[in-house]
Amino acid sequence: MSVRPATTADLPLLGPLEDTGDRQFTDLFGDLGWPAATPGEERAGVPGFLLVATGDETPGAPVVGFAHVLDLGGAWHLEQLSVDPDHQGRGHGTALLAAVDTEVAARGGGTLTLMTYADVAWNGPFYARRGWVEVEPPDRLAPMLAAEEREGLARHGRRIAMERC
Repeated sequence: MSVRPATTADLPLLGPLEDTGDRQFTDLFGDLGWPAATPGEERAGVPGFLLVATGDETPGAPVVGFAHVLDLGGAWHLEQLSVDPDHQGRGHGTALLAAVDTEVAARGGGTLTLMTYADVAWNGPFYARRGWVEVEPPDRLAPMLAAEEREGLARHGRRIAMERC
């Protein structure tokens, strides 16, 4: 497997990839009514960075996962981590998280946050096994909390902020 910065050619793949992963939530919670995923081109237009995971290091290998990290004025937030369900359990998510840590450190960052479901196996427990801890949401996450409230995410389970230092 390989993790690298997303290229312009990768951007159209990210929204459909996230939508594929979101189907797991539909299987778990039923009809979600969630909007379609944010297009990769839109993600690339905000401060932060995008990384992609491929199945191997072969040039042109298909993208099977991605991480989108926001720069919140010097604080870092993992806005999205998605791995195609057909490729889960093979270390792509863990490799993406390690690459995120490396990139945040290279940019002079320290603390990294995320928002997730506390009790969904591939959410809170997944991150906890990789050193993340539950925290009170810092003030800088207020816009994310407001967006989650508008979308009604908490109706499906407890939402938490997590942090990795």
